[in-house]
Amino acid sequence: MKADREFSWNSLMKWRSECFKTFGSALNLPVESPDEVLKALLQPGSIILDIGAGAHKPLENLVKNAGAEYRSLDVDPAGAFDYHSFTEIPSDVSFDVITANQILEHVTVDAAIDIMQNAAAKLKAGGAFFATVPNTSHPVRQRDCTHITCWPANDIYSLFRSVGLSVTRMVRYNKHPLTTNPIKKWIVATICKEFRVDWCDGIIVVGTKAA
Repeated sequence: MKADREFSWNSLMKWRSECFKTFGSALNLPVESPDEVLKALLQPGSIILDIGAGAHKPLENLVKNAGAEYRSLDVDPAGAFDYHSFTEIPSDVSFDVITANQILEHVTVDAAIDIMQNAAAKLKAGGAFFATVPNTSHPVRQRDCTHITCWPANDIYSLFRSVGLSVTRMVRYNKHPLTTNPIKKWIVATICKEFRVDWCDGIIVVGTKAA
């Protein structure tokens, strides 16, 4: 399905402003664990779709341990996935939660809108979309030749809004905890403030579909 919406400059500026008024800058976002944020969305019996699941399906055990039903979607033709495209999903199937974990940075803006539109169409009313992307405020996180699109916090917010999802939560995370050494913590805090960089390497966004 080709995206039938795109970013207009006026809408993008409006959503960027809306994001800042709601959540502040990236450095204002609280720090939380991706697993804990996702767990809070899962309910026993709910159906979860993992977009870009990857060969090892790292989210599968977390979903199943919560008593939810896990389904995967990935374009890799060699992988054992439930679906290889949105067109393979039966018309009568919808999902309580859809995830895109470190996926959207690997595609163009148009492709990201296409993914988000298809996902929003398959979300149940009141359902949640959980996405993670690299934090563009991190000094080295974008150094990956497979990354096509950078998603600053206000622009990933705008992507969600462009397909009609309300952003209910935005947080930061890091695979490695911040040092507990007070001197090193002061140095990190000072550098982040002065150079507008962030030690957290990821952003989590949760959007919901209107009930």
